[in-house]
Amino acid sequence: MSTLAWIPDFDALPLCGSVAHWAGQFRNEHDWPRTAQLNALAQAQDLRNGADRPVRFVEQTAACGQLDYEQQILDSGQVPTRAASAHDFFNALIWLTLPQTKATLNAVQCRELANAPKGQRSPASNAATLFDESGLVLVARDAELAELLRAKQWQAAFWERRARWHDARLYVIGHAVLEKALAPYPGITGKCLFLQVDALPEPGPPPATLDTAIARAWLDGAVQKPADLFVMPVLGVPGFDPANGDARYYDNTEVFRPPRSAAGTE
Repeated sequence: MSTLAWIPDFDALPLCGSVAHWAGQFRNEHDWPRTAQLNALAQAQDLRNGADRPVRFVEQTAACGQLDYEQQILDSGQVPTRAASAHDFFNALIWLTLPQTKATLNAVQCRELANAPKGQRSPASNAATLFDESGLVLVARDAELAELLRAKQWQAAFWERRARWHDARLYVIGHAVLEKALAPYPGITGKCLFLQVDALPEPGPPPATLDTAIARAWLDGAVQKPADLFVMPVLGVPGFDPANGDARYYDNTEVFRPPRSAAGTE
């Protein structure tokens, strides 16, 4: 359970832009919101899971395994949520922000976990877990940035092509990464899905059309294994850390690790 103190204006943090709309609903709170407050928003939005059941956040008082956790959400619409937990609070905010994406990830997990041999997990299940916890979505009209990032060409992607980020959108949607935004450190990484689009979304939280596109990518099998998502050092994104306005920021090979071939391991 999180021991982080409540920060009422965390919606203004650069990494939290994806959930800023819903996070802003709690600006006047003095502590982590309760499930009743989250459920009022879920009900007003008519939040639904993959089985078209109303989604509600219920206090979790005992530990449970991942299959039980995911199956409960699909069977009942109830999302186990620990009190005063930054991790679970951000999970709820992502449900509110990207309901189709969350419902689809839940359905994928239930299918994969139920079909896997006991004690094992499929590559698709591992990918869904990584994306749910540490997911990023890069949206652009062309694939240049995504190709550079996948190849771990950090200087080229983050510095030499810095102006190209004005023609891209990066959404942090993994609730574990959002939790880390409250106490950021250079080594925060996410697993990124790239979506090429004809029209770039307006700046701000992800629109409903993007939610549909992310869910469709999972339904269509665009992600079958963890390697289908590329690793990205999150604070390297222009605007996410004031310090990355200096090119030397990207010289830290502990964070911006070179590709294996460049490091001589292949």
